[in-house]
Amino acid sequence: MTTQNSLLTINDYEARAKETMPKALFDRLFGDLDAHDWTTNTANVRAMEAVKLRPRVLVDVSEKDLSTEVLGQRISMPVMLAPTGTHQRAHPAGELASARAAAAADTIMGLSTASSYSIEEVAEVADNPLWFQLYFFQDRELTEILVRRAENAGYTAMMLTVDNLGANSREREYRYAYILDQERILKNFDGIELPNLPNQGNFSESFEHGLNWRDLEWLRSITTMPLVVKGIQTAEDARLCVENGAEALVVSNHGGHALQGTEGSIDMLPSIADAVGDRLEVYLDGGVRRGADVLKALALGAKATFVGRPIFWGLSVAGEAGLTHCLEILRNELSVAMGLCGVTDARRVDRAVAQDPAANTTSVVGDLERLARLLDQGYLTREEFETQKSRLLG
Repeated sequence: MTTQNSLLTINDYEARAKETMPKALFDRLFGDLDAHDWTTNTANVRAMEAVKLRPRVLVDVSEKDLSTEVLGQRISMPVMLAPTGTHQRAHPAGELASARAAAAADTIMGLSTASSYSIEEVAEVADNPLWFQLYFFQDRELTEILVRRAENAGYTAMMLTVDNLGANSREREYRYAYILDQERILKNFDGIELPNLPNQGNFSESFEHGLNWRDLEWLRSITTMPLVVKGIQTAEDARLCVENGAEALVVSNHGGHALQGTEGSIDMLPSIADAVGDRLEVYLDGGVRRGADVLKALALGAKATFVGRPIFWGLSVAGEAGLTHCLEILRNELSVAMGLCGVTDARRVDRAVAQDPAANTTSVVGDLERLARLLDQGYLTREEFETQKSRLLG
């Protein structure tokens, strides 16, 4: 890649992708920060910027371990590829290139239901674990077919997206019209002999808009894959994930593509992490642009992060090599940030590493105040409160 020297950050890739992608497509997917119809995406980025790291000095950081485990699977760093739809919008190799880049980085890729290559095609080229992202359709037979195909193809977790099932705004679709070739989308429905399959025109309308917590029991009955609930934004819903048997959740607002006017993902993270404690794993997506952002998320309660937009920016600029380079940028930046904050193990990052601007005070006092609020609101039992209090004071 001859231009790599000028591509030093994820933001550099974003700027270059703005030149390499069709304008209408770039505007539809990414737009401009601070645009009036991008308030939640802007909140993700601004909230991440507002969290401040706390440097520590004279700590031996000559050896650092960036690896972690998610659902018992080791990955080389706490950065995974979010399940974003139709990677061919950025590059003809689409999810095949993304899967190879994930393997080169020794991390996990989430495959979207709306992928431009099928569940099986991606599995054939993947050398690292894959997670399958599920949209729950009104046709349960179709939903079950997709889940069983993913499990049979060797996917190791199921990510159920729950944050965009309402009456979605179509403002950006109408404002920035961009049509992808019909043959390059929704590959996962090829060959399924069912009537009224979802298509380009009615995809989101085919979701089960009446989906509720009781449906998770049925979903768990048809697969042994661990369940990751993607799109949790409140402590209340995080607690319900625990009660309904999820193994993990993703703090996410769909990258700002769903409800406008919410908090940034990192703002939501501390109360959600406190509400669930050690009972399930917590991940975050939204606003991650630097390795330092990954460290901020770890400090405020996430076990790992997902990136979505950098997938498209890397692919658009240089295909598989571009995305591989984006992941290396994040790895190197995370290593530097850990060293300057006196952190040697990505699995052992505590709240002292970052200052949470949402807390009235910093560090332990602010965390105790948040725990007390969760106790008062009924999201923590007294026993859970005392356990987490002891951990903070320990």
